Amino acid sequence: MITVEKLKEYKCYHGYYDGFYIQKVKNGTNITTDEEWHLIGSLIQDIKLIRRTHVSEEFKNKLQIKILKYCSDKDTIDYLYELSENEW
Repeated sequence: MITVEKLKEYKCYHGYYDGFYIQKVKNGTNITTDEEWHLIGSLIQDIKLIRRTHVSEEFKNKLQIKILKYCSDKDTIDYLYELSENEW
């Protein structure tokens, strides 16, 4: 489950997995799993795609379902959308 804390960890590394891995995963101090890290990146990419291009309503609907399934609450969803505005 993606939480605000996990998104903050993702933001701290600007989505850069290698830095996250070297500094957190190798030391066992990460709160975000590898699978969650890549899911966050995928969700952010899809949100950016929706904002920048014309995508089908089906794509938008599927993304919303996915976000609701994996995000813990509204604050997490709001923060996810906020992160999608960054240009790293």
